[in-house]
Amino acid sequence: MSDIMKPMPFRQMIERALQEYKDKGKIWNVSKIMKVDHDKKMNIFGETLENPLGIAAGPNTQLAHNILAAYAGGARFMELKTVQIMYGEELGIPKPCIRAEDEAYNVEWSSEFRADMARDEYIKAWFGCKVLAKELGFGDPNGFIFNMSVGYNLEGIKSPLVNEFIDTLMDASGTEQFKECKEILKDMVGEFEHVDEAFIDSITPNVCRSMTLSTMHGCPPEEIEAIGTYLLKEKNINTYIKCNPTLLGYDYVRDILDKMGYDYITFGHPQFDNDLNMEAAVPMIHRLMDLAKELDLSFGVKLTNTFQVSIKNNELPGQDMYMSGKALYPLSISVARMLSKEFDGKLPMSFSGGADKNNIAEIFNAGIWPITVATIVLKPTGLDNTYALADILAKEEYPTHRDTNTEKLEALVEDVVTNKNYVKSAGARKKYDKHKHYDCVHSDTYTCRVLCQNCVRVCPNRTNEVLELKDTKIILHVDSICNECGNCQFFCVEPCIPYQDRITLFDGEEMLKDSKNEGFAVDGENFVFRWEGEVGTGDYDELPAPLKEVYDAIKVQHPYLI
Repeated sequence: MSDIMKPMPFRQMIERALQEYKDKGKIWNVSKIMKVDHDKKMNIFGETLENPLGIAAGPNTQLAHNILAAYAGGARFMELKTVQIMYGEELGIPKPCIRAEDEAYNVEWSSEFRADMARDEYIKAWFGCKVLAKELGFGDPNGFIFNMSVGYNLEGIKSPLVNEFIDTLMDASGTEQFKECKEILKDMVGEFEHVDEAFIDSITPNVCRSMTLSTMHGCPPEEIEAIGTYLLKEKNINTYIKCNPTLLGYDYVRDILDKMGYDYITFGHPQFDNDLNMEAAVPMIHRLMDLAKELDLSFGVKLTNTFQVSIKNNELPGQDMYMSGKALYPLSISVARMLSKEFDGKLPMSFSGGADKNNIAEIFNAGIWPITVATIVLKPTGLDNTYALADILAKEEYPTHRDTNTEKLEALVEDVVTNKNYVKSAGARKKYDKHKHYDCVHSDTYTCRVLCQNCVRVCPNRTNEVLELKDTKIILHVDSICNECGNCQFFCVEPCIPYQDRITLFDGEEMLKDSKNEGFAVDGENFVFRWEGEVGTGDYDELPAPLKEVYDAIKVQHPYLI
């Protein structure tokens, strides 16, 4: 099967969202929908934010419909997946590339789409979130923020491809995608109850007014400062720089992870020697803060990037992987404490390093926001986790300033070392040692012995659907939006590899023939299909009986798929 994602057409995306919500009260299987019922607002980057919870730049923010799903679940600060000059097969991403059973690991990095394709997905998502807000009453159509991210060096960021990406997200009015979205919505206006042409025309083309800079591990401080200066001075955009946990130094990181039961996590001295250190970071940040103030822009830091560690137990293919989630939290909160103390609380910070229901209120009340999540939505409850997090933050008092509270951060750092929510328990350690290899067992049937639906919820692309047949329920795999990240296989109780072992709906004949999966593609009244290893074509009557039943069920339960 292909590991190249195919974006969903804008009209199909909107129609599916509205139909699924009407029929099932869900948006891409997100069942806990956040409808904001307060009028509290926060201001950042000259924009308003009705909740400081967001979705972090990562696998959930590549495809437009995933961003809509995150918005429906309560996320209001959308960190778009990092874009650079490389894309597609050039990235050399091995598969599987994500594993999030306890702490999380990944070997993927930037957007798999070319910059202009990524931009178009973000424009579609921008319109989509506006429509969901207005039509379904999810919140203020101007109460969420899109934050772009680029990397990884100045030369690449200045390239025509990435430079145009920045410019056109700051003002998308001249893009074909922006025009197409407006035209489609106006053509659909009769299908809406609360969206009219005046609202559609009011949707601003200023998709992003802020930027999070992501640099490669080992990027020299002078290069980081040069990029920050370029973004502030030449692009005139509010800029945050993503910092690495290596700011803490090798000894601190090794000591705190060992104390918390993560002694098996392996890393060396070189990344600490090559990465930005505090001695260089502090004066650099001061200079960029001064420049931003002079230009009447915002400057701050994002805490933190993932942490590079060695692959020693075949967790994923390759030599190195990037750690996130609960094991990253003690590092990220320690960096926050250190920088808050160094800058006397005056350095604005955003956070994405293991935030969850047990710490998010404390992080927020320490003056750090927006707070974005990634690992937690790659676990079995998926994007339904965002509702609880957004609800916690909505109950807090919203600040009117950006100062951080060093004393509160000190308390969080002191607490985390023995906090049962973040230390590695003996049970979790045994499970890790037992299931350490990334190769999983294939299933010999397309039905599940136990329909746990984990693969539906943990998929960042929403590629799996539950389908009710006459005598059973099965998982239907939608091939076109799957990039074989593999996270689903690590949560399967069978075990199986859901994206290879389940009946698959293909986008066309070419994608079916590029796969060994049983399934079919629909082309008008005709089908191309594979059943029991044999490929065939024909009309409905020529479909094998099991595939007829699947097709009939899709037409009733998920008509937007075909």
